[in-house]
Amino acid sequence: MNKNSNTVLKAVIASVLVVWLMLSLVFGSFNPIDWSLVKDRNGEEGNAQDAVGVFEISVVGYDSLDITSSLTLGTNFNCYVFANRAGGWIMLGGFSGGTATIELTPQDYGYAYIVVEIPSGQSYYVDFATTKLQNPRVVSVLYDDPDGDGYKEFIFKVDMKNIPKPASGNPKIYFYPYFLAYQKPSLNSPADISGIGTAAVTKYIEWYVSFSSEKKAWALAKVEISINTTDTTKITLNRVNIPGVGYLTGDAFGTPVKGTNSLTWTYNTGSNLYEANYIKYGSNQLNKFEFTTQIECQLDAGDVIAITITLYGFTTTGTLETLTDTVVLAA
Repeated sequence: MNKNSNTVLKAVIASVLVVWLMLSLVFGSFNPIDWSLVKDRNGEEGNAQDAVGVFEISVVGYDSLDITSSLTLGTNFNCYVFANRAGGWIMLGGFSGGTATIELTPQDYGYAYIVVEIPSGQSYYVDFATTKLQNPRVVSVLYDDPDGDGYKEFIFKVDMKNIPKPASGNPKIYFYPYFLAYQKPSLNSPADISGIGTAAVTKYIEWYVSFSSEKKAWALAKVEISINTTDTTKITLNRVNIPGVGYLTGDAFGTPVKGTNSLTWTYNTGSNLYEANYIKYGSNQLNKFEFTTQIECQLDAGDVIAITITLYGFTTTGTLETLTDTVVLAA
């Protein structure tokens, strides 16, 4: 091979390498096999490439318990669109005038992630369950901190594949987040119980919470039942009703924790807003959410024992707050 042939061969190889590098950047893969068919993270094939390019997402927010009223983006709630690439969060854009314009690449596998957060001073929870139910393109809900500000937000993974292309403009979808108006309820104070006697007997303490106005909700985190004695023979916790859960046996509360002069049973409903049990007071609904507690008493003459319920709930920022009441049991 002469010198001119070597020069031509080197030029051809260099050109092929340049083309390969450019196509790899375009298709998000250095493997040519992947260029014609991109697999999404769920193993689906054939349509992820359809979700590459510029898209529009419009948002309208609603109160789950008052569907006639809509919430204002930028005032009552905020939304942002993220991508998750190589395990890291990348912000694609915010919303202006209720619409976000984003660009997806093959690295996104046909998915966008919409973050919904509550601004400071707004008394709303994100109703993530209803949001997922009312948005068919939402495939899952995450609870994470995509912007790294130290606070977790609700993230909705949205399938952007197979969106009809309009005659003009960008393909567009609508996203409808739902919310619950927060209110801390009140806990009633049942009367003390006297004259119980010394025989084994079952008693009911009819605790319940109620709201001062309808169309409100409270995120229940934990229920504690405690007595001011360490004698496990005096009081046995039989059952406790949890709104939205039903009656739980004492076993669900586990073995009571012994304090200096107390025994405490605990049932955890969730450690954050994603796991909490939401007590919801809608329209035309009985404003009474029962925590009726069934106990078995085996008291001695002269015994006076205080039993206390403490309810832990989350504010809209995820801060714990409590409701508590004590009933005195006398032989």
